[in-house]
Amino acid sequence: MTRSLHVALILGAALLSLAACQPAEQAGTTVPSAGQAQATPALSTADASFINTAGTLGLEAVRFAQLAATNATDPVRRFATKMIADHTMVNQQLAALAQSEGMTPPSDMDARHETLYRQLQSLNGPAFDRAYTDGQMQDVTMVIEAFQTAADSGANPQMRSFAQRYLPMMQQHLQMALTI
Repeated sequence: MTRSLHVALILGAALLSLAACQPAEQAGTTVPSAGQAQATPALSTADASFINTAGTLGLEAVRFAQLAATNATDPVRRFATKMIADHTMVNQQLAALAQSEGMTPPSDMDARHETLYRQLQSLNGPAFDRAYTDGQMQDVTMVIEAFQTAADSGANPQMRSFAQRYLPMMQQHLQMALTI
């Protein structure tokens, strides 16, 4: 191997390493983390993205609601109980759907939500209620957007049907959060 070819290979490897370290927002693509599902031959990138988004936000909804069940006041606690029941059921069905398509569903919250969760742990009562409901309104809005996109234009018929079936429930969650 000539010296110039060797240098070119090393530079190429270095560039690939740098590209792999680049945040997904800068790269313009979604790079699955260890806890995220990846596209398979049976699913499009958009459908895999839906599984990742809906799955991750669903896990986060349950975990945050479990915290709210102990730290919130009564109206927020009732909302949290509904979120736990609904998202546990949807998460189980989404996981089964993902697995039937050859994907492993997400298993972890993202780093931003881990940080928010730690911050919420130190709050109780009205301060907790405000922080929790504000965060839930943002997350539920993101869930609705993901479900609406998948319901309208999902490539996989089962994924599209799943999103259409549960979109009204997600919209109901937003209405509930707005009334608290």
